[in-house]
Formats: sequence, C-alpha cells, structure tokens
Amino acid sequence: MREIRRYLFWIGYDGSKFPEMAKGGTGFGVMDLLNQTISTSIFGSRCEQTPNCSDRLKFSPSSRTDAKVHAIRNSVICQVPLEYAELDKTPETKKAFMTSWKNTIDVANPGSLEIHDVHSVSAGFCIRRSVSYRKYTYRMAVCRSWELWESIRQEPSISCFSERDYAWRLPPGFSAHKVLQAGKLFEGEQVMGSFFKHTAREKRYEPISPTALKYIFHVGLSKGEAYSMENDIYDYYNVTIVAKSFVREQIRRMMSCLVNYSYDRIPLTTIEWLLSNPISSNFFDLGIPVAPPQGLFLTDVVYDPRMFTNPEPYFLHSWDYD
Repeated sequence: MREIRRYLFWIGYDGSKFPEMAKGGTGFGVMDLLNQTISTSIFGSRCEQTPNCSDRLKFSPSSRTDAKVHAIRNSVICQVPLEYAELDKTPETKKAFMTSWKNTIDVANPGSLEIHDVHSVSAGFCIRRSVSYRKYTYRMAVCRSWELWESIRQEPSISCFSERDYAWRLPPGFSAHKVLQAGKLFEGEQVMGSFFKHTAREKRYEPISPTALKYIFHVGLSKGEAYSMENDIYDYYNVTIVAKSFVREQIRRMMSCLVNYSYDRIPLTTIEWLLSNPISSNFFDLGIPVAPPQGLFLTDVVYDPRMFTNPEPYFLHSWDYD
C-alpha cells in the first residue's frame, strides 16, 4: 500500500476570471487550475512525451462556490503519494513549491488564483465536516442619486467598470435598517428548503436527500468601501453571513429577500412564509430573482487548529478505500 500525505491548501481566487469553481465543467475552473499548477510542480509540464499525471493527486474543496463568486480564503485538501513529493518536508522545500506555484499562476492566468499557504494534516481530518464555521460577505454598491443612476445606466463610468464584477450595483432607496430587521429572521436554526437550489433532476438521482436544516450564527450589515477605485457615485454596504454550512445558492437567495424587502418590493411576511414553508420550488413560484453572484465573497473557512493534527472525531474519507 503506497504511503500518502494529505495537505491543506489555503487559497483565494477572483471568480470573474473563471467559468466555474469546481471540476467537471469546462475544464477551466478554479479547481482545474489548482490541480494543474500543483501537478506541474511535481511531475513537470505536460507534452507529447509526458502523459497527464494530475490524476495521481486527489483534491477536494471545503466549499464549492457558484460561478463568478469570489473567495478571499477557501480551503482545499490534496492527497499526494509520498513517492512523488513531500510539499512541506522542510521550510526551504515549502518555499520553493510556493514560489513555483505563484510563478505558474502569474504566467497562466494572472490575478486569478493565489495560494496563501499549505500544511500537512491528519488522515482523520475532514475538509468539510471538521469546519467550525464559514463566513461570507456580500458587497453592495448603492447609487447616491436617481440622476446619477440614470446617467450611469446609459453610460457607465470608469468606477462602474471597477465594480461590475465585484458588487451588486443598486439604485437609490436602499434601507440599511430594513436589511438588519429582515436579517434577524434568518438567525438561529432554520430549515432552508425554500432557499435551496434543488432541481427535480437532482432529486431523482439522489439516494438520500441532503438536509436543509442549518444554524445561522449571524447576519450583519456594515459600511463597505470601493473595491479598487474611490468614487462619489456609490455608497457601499457589506452583509456578513456566518454558519457552519449552507445549501446551494442559499446566501444569494437570502440576499435577494433582504434587498427586495429593503426596497419595499416584498413584505416581511414573505420571508417568514418562505422560512415556514421550506420547499425548494417556493422561491421561484413567488417570482423572486436570485441575487447576482459577483457580489459574494467567501471570506473565511475556520477550523479549530487541533483538528489538523488530532481530529476529534476522527473521520474516514472515501479516499481511504481506494
């Protein structure tokens, strides 16, 4: 039986530079670039004489973000047979790999992906179930006047270009007080079925339906700032949502409800009804659009540091049976 070691990678990425995050789509997602970057550093560049060796490594992310969603700090576990490499054998070895990965990404897709750190973890560590909590931030850029709004709708300014891929750009009339009021409805234990993108096709092929029971620790609102260019067009707001886990599209659907209530487009009772009637089709039956992905950032994935070396409980992984 070959010896293996599992490594925890801490990464950040610009979702606007990828068609998707997970593997299995176009082949040009975040996980595809990470896989090829690490594989190239271990096995060398692929060519006619060198076969694809990336399948010798196994990767799994803690959080699969939607297409165009960004991450400041996401975690990925990678299994590497020790016959090929020990990524953190010495500080010098680790530094050399980190430099190699940065150089490869800077050439292949500049500004798209950053590997913040890597370290080995116990075989009993689980990238998903060992999580203490995940923190997401949703950025909103609210135009300061209707005159400005009409102007930039007809001819976007350079500031609009700087925010286009990194915020939900909204018209005047946003109520921060109402967002906070509605956000409190989500806190605590909730069945998030109405906020779950769960298609009929997925339901047919799932032997066991995933649970939509979640505990939301916090929904908060704070003043934000320009992404890259200071301007006098927008006021910025950040909504922060913290929970151990989320169902697919949950945060974007929550944000749609918060923003629509803020603009008096839906009453508070609609949000209460969706929480009380957790059926995945309810959201679209009410004709509520899903908030756009580009304003959403995975801010952090947090673990108890003891889980890295002495996980409790000790999890078995499907890779253990390969």
